Amino acid sequence: MKRPFTSIRYKFIFSMTVIFLLFAAAVLSIWYNALKKEAASTAIRNSEHLLQVSNTIFEKQVMDIINVAALTSVRSSNSLSTNIITILSRNDLTDAEIVNYRRTASDYLISLCSFKNNLNGLMLSDFDGNTITYGLPTSFETMSRNNWISLVKDSSNTMFFIPPHYPHEWYNTQKDMVFSVLKPVYGFTRQKIGFVNADISANLFEECFNTSSPSSSSLYVINQQEGRVLFHPSNNLLSLESDTSVLSEIIDRITSNSGHFFIQDSQNGNTLVVYRTSSLTNWTTLNMIPEKEIVSAFTDTLHDIILITLVLVAALIVCVFLITSLLTQKIRLLANAVRRIDGDNLDLPIYINTKDEIGALFSQFKSMLDRIKDLLWEVKDKEKAKHRAEIGALQFQMNPHFLYNSLNTIKFLSSLQGADNIGKVAESLSSMMHINMDGRSFIRVEEDKKFLESYLEIQNYRYTNTFQFQIQVQKDAAACMIPKLLVQPLVENALKHGLKEKNSDGILLADYHIDEDCLKIIVEDNGQGISEERIQEILCNNQNENAGHIGIHNIRERLHMYFGSEYDIEIISQPGIFTRFEIILPLIYDNEVTNYV
Repeated sequence: MKRPFTSIRYKFIFSMTVIFLLFAAAVLSIWYNALKKEAASTAIRNSEHLLQVSNTIFEKQVMDIINVAALTSVRSSNSLSTNIITILSRNDLTDAEIVNYRRTASDYLISLCSFKNNLNGLMLSDFDGNTITYGLPTSFETMSRNNWISLVKDSSNTMFFIPPHYPHEWYNTQKDMVFSVLKPVYGFTRQKIGFVNADISANLFEECFNTSSPSSSSLYVINQQEGRVLFHPSNNLLSLESDTSVLSEIIDRITSNSGHFFIQDSQNGNTLVVYRTSSLTNWTTLNMIPEKEIVSAFTDTLHDIILITLVLVAALIVCVFLITSLLTQKIRLLANAVRRIDGDNLDLPIYINTKDEIGALFSQFKSMLDRIKDLLWEVKDKEKAKHRAEIGALQFQMNPHFLYNSLNTIKFLSSLQGADNIGKVAESLSSMMHINMDGRSFIRVEEDKKFLESYLEIQNYRYTNTFQFQIQVQKDAAACMIPKLLVQPLVENALKHGLKEKNSDGILLADYHIDEDCLKIIVEDNGQGISEERIQEILCNNQNENAGHIGIHNIRERLHMYFGSEYDIEIISQPGIFTRFEIILPLIYDNEVTNYV
C-alpha cells in the first residue's frame, strides 16, 4: 500500500519547514537574549538613579533633624543652648533656677522643632534620667531597657542610629513607629554629661522610598548588622522577613557601597537586586525587580513575532507544496510506472523525453530493463540446457550401494587370487566413500583419523612406500567435531608438493590435540619446504589454479565461513627441511554442530 508521506515531495516540505523553524528559533533566541541584556542594563541604571535620589532626600531630611538636635546642646554664644547644658551638668542650682532654666530651654526647643516635619520628639537627658523634652520622644525607661543609653555612655562614637521601634509601650501602632538618632552631650569641661535623642517618624521611609509604582519591583531598607528589614512597601511580592534564606543571601553578596546582582527566588524566579548603602545611617537600600518584569515589555512583541512566524510557516508549506508538486510530477509518474514492474512485466507504460535529470533517469532505467529482459532469456536458455545435462547425468549415475558391493567383490576376488594389496586398497576406498557420501558437514576427529589412514594407505601404494605416516589423536580430542575434508587437502598438499621428490625416508605426521581451550591440528612433513615469499603468495591468494596449493585457499575460506576471520591456518617452513601447517579451531561437540551449519 502506498504511503503518501514517504514521498520526496513531503520529505522536502518537512525539511524546509524544519530548517525555517530552526532558523526562526535561532534568530528569536539571539534577539530575545540581546533585548533581555539591554533591558537588564536599563533597569540597573534606572534603579541606581532611583536609589541615589531616594537616599539623598532621606539623608537630607535626617541631617536637618540631626542639626536641630546638635543646636540644642552645642556650646556657643547662644545662652539658650547654654542653659540646657547648665541644667544637665550643674547640681548646685536652686529649684527656682531650675524652673527658670527649664522654661527657657523648653521655649528654645519649641522654636527649633516646631516646623520640622517627621520629628516626633526630642529629648535631652543626663545619665540619671533628668530630661528636657519636646513632643513625645522615646522614654528614658525604654532606652535604658534596650541598652541604648549605654551605647552613648560607653562608646566614643559621636552619633548612633536606632532602627524603627515603638517609643512607648502604649504607642504601638504602625503610624507610631520611629527611628532615633542619639548624640552625646558634653559639659563645660568637655566631659560627657548626657545625650540628646531625636525621634524621627518612620513615615519618612514611606515618603522617600515608596515609589507607589504599579510594577512588581520593590524598595527595601535593611540593616546589614542586625540582618533585619527596616522598611518595605505593603504591596511587595517578596517578603524578606518571612524568607530569611533570601535575606541572608542578599546580605552575604553585598560587598561594596553600591552594586547589583541576581538571586533565585522561589516565588518570582530570577530577581535583580540593586543596592546602595547610606554613608550617613549605614543602612542599605535595595531595589528588587523580578526578571520577568524586566522583559515584560518585550513579551507581547515576542508573542506577535511568534504568531507571524507561524503564519509564514503555513505560507511556506503551501508554496513549497505547489512548487514540489510541479517539479516532482514526472518523478511520481516514473515511480508509479516502476511499481508496476514485477515478475515477467518489464515494460514501462510511460515515455519521458525531457532533457533534464528525470529524462536521463528514464532513459537509463529503460535501457536497464531491456538488458534485464535479454539476460532473463539467456538465463532461461542456460537453465534449460543445464536441466537437460543433469537429466542425462542422472541416467548414468551409479547407485552407492552398487559401488560398495562392487568394491567388496574386488576385495573377495583379490583374497581368492592372493593379491592382498588390492584388497587393502579396495577396503580403504570403501571406508573413504562411506564417510565422504554420508551427507554430513561435520565429523568426529576419530572419524577423520580413519579417513586419513584409508587415504594414506591408498597413497602409499601409489608412491611405492616412499614415505611413512603417523596420525596421533589426544584422548580428549577424539570426540571433537571438525568440518569434513578439512585436513585431507593438507595431507594431499604435503604428498604432492613436499614429499614428491623423496625417494625414501619421507615422513608425514598428523596430530590432533587440545591446547588452551582450542583444538589444534598439525600436519607436518620433512619434504622440500616452502620459501617465505611463496608462503605469502599462498596466504594472500596471489596465484591461479595452475600454480598449486588451491586446497589451502579453500580451507581458509571454509574456516572463515564457519568460524569467522579470527580462525585461520598458519604455515611454518624451512626450505629443504620441513613444512608444518597449523589450524586452530573452537572446541565443538556433537550437540553444538547445529550452531555452525
